[in-house]
Amino acid sequence: MMPNMPRKRSHNDSGIAGVLPVLKQPGPTSHDIVDMARRALRTRQVGHTGTLDPAAGGLLTLCLGPYTKLVPYLIDNDKTYHGWIALGAESSTDDSEGEPTMVGDPSALTLERIRAAVGRFVGEIEQVPPRFSAVKIAGKKLYEYARENQKVEAEPRHVIVHRFDVDALEPAELPAPMAARRPPDAPPVTLRRVRFTARVSSGTYVRALARDLGRDLGCGGFLLSLERKSIGHVSADQAMPAEWLLSEPERAHQFMIRGAATLDPNRYPILTLLRGYERRLANGQPLNDRMMDNPTIAAAVPSGAICGIAGEGGELLAIMEAERFDAMRRVNPYDSRFDVHFRPVRIFPGGLR
Repeated sequence: MMPNMPRKRSHNDSGIAGVLPVLKQPGPTSHDIVDMARRALRTRQVGHTGTLDPAAGGLLTLCLGPYTKLVPYLIDNDKTYHGWIALGAESSTDDSEGEPTMVGDPSALTLERIRAAVGRFVGEIEQVPPRFSAVKIAGKKLYEYARENQKVEAEPRHVIVHRFDVDALEPAELPAPMAARRPPDAPPVTLRRVRFTARVSSGTYVRALARDLGRDLGCGGFLLSLERKSIGHVSADQAMPAEWLLSEPERAHQFMIRGAATLDPNRYPILTLLRGYERRLANGQPLNDRMMDNPTIAAAVPSGAICGIAGEGGELLAIMEAERFDAMRRVNPYDSRFDVHFRPVRIFPGGLR
């Protein structure tokens, strides 16, 4: 029998690992950026944590190498956007890429009236996805039905709008691509545009927010431009320009986020495990708050919380779920000195560094 030999790294596997924030310009798709990163960084293991429409710009976060295992824990982070909403018409795609489908009169709008309407969209709301979106119905994406001129009813989705602010109301013109699709004898379109900032839960369509705001105001609306400014605790200010992936790929290491720092501490409590208990974790055994370097903080974690468990060097050792001992006391006949029990959900052997 041949002895176990170390696996040779493929010529297209550079061993690069981490979460890379990338700044996308309008034009390329999110998958284009993923393909660019695969070629530039010589790795097949690249995943993103939330698409951006081709017409939108801003932040994409790419998970590289073993960090692709974190995609399920990063994709649900809240996202912050800046941009402009046009009021006075609707679009078939809910953005400036589509055809005008309804024209209204926004001339009487004031910033105060718009702000009052915007307030009705803050909080937990039900939102119908755009016709041109990747939401699936009966195994088929909505945009596929739309391209075939088939009408389907998408179910409203529960989303959360944490913040929706508007300012800078001003006149606007119909974007040239939309104007070119109107009949030559169509009457002119009067638009107003309003600048906005929104922080929303994952799965929220900002295009749909623009559409629904226009309908609430009675004049129609669509998304004019969009830039994503943050994903969770990662800001666009931390991102590497996507074009540098082609011109200066070696600079990716300067922007990489690694270890427990990849998790948003506002979403996932980050607890540091005392070194003496790392073997226990590696064996898949549960932990408790007394095994953490700050047991007071660990003891305050609520039941059901998904936590990141870090090593003393900052590496990410595991994702664990907390269960308070007071909820377990009924089934545990023995007294205990610990308050919170942590059950392994995902263990990263050796840690993500």
